[in-house]
Amino acid sequence: MGNQKGFTLVELVLTLAVLAVVAVIAIPAFQRYAVNGNLKAAGRDIASDIALLKERALADNRMYQMNLNLGNNSYTLQQCNAPGSPCANWNTIQVKNLSLYASDIRFDSAQTIVTNYVIQPRGTATPGAIVLRNSRNSQGTITIFVTGRQNVQFNMQ
Repeated sequence: MGNQKGFTLVELVLTLAVLAVVAVIAIPAFQRYAVNGNLKAAGRDIASDIALLKERALADNRMYQMNLNLGNNSYTLQQCNAPGSPCANWNTIQVKNLSLYASDIRFDSAQTIVTNYVIQPRGTATPGAIVLRNSRNSQGTITIFVTGRQNVQFNMQ
């Protein structure tokens, strides 16, 4: 027989077996990455909503607030109906639900003590921490400082 080019059946089966082993190892890691990525997206979006409310409060000379509904895993962004402070009546801007990111993301009600964050016209805010968890028990913590700044930290499982 001359020079034959190609793969033998044994070589092909061994290659497929190696690929199958690699896939079995990689798929759970990829799923973990995707689940934790959803938690990061939710945490960063909440932090950006707080930053947006602070910018609006400074620009409009109005109070803004974020109300957390821990049982429903949602939060409401609201604007004061009149400039200055204090506020007598609030207008709802938007209601957001954590299920937009993934169905397993929820507020950790044991660690999220403050549920109403008010941003004053001068940019100061109610201090506190918003803690999120997912099905892997990974945690995202959005810390809100009295200066209106926020910090997001994640502890991934």
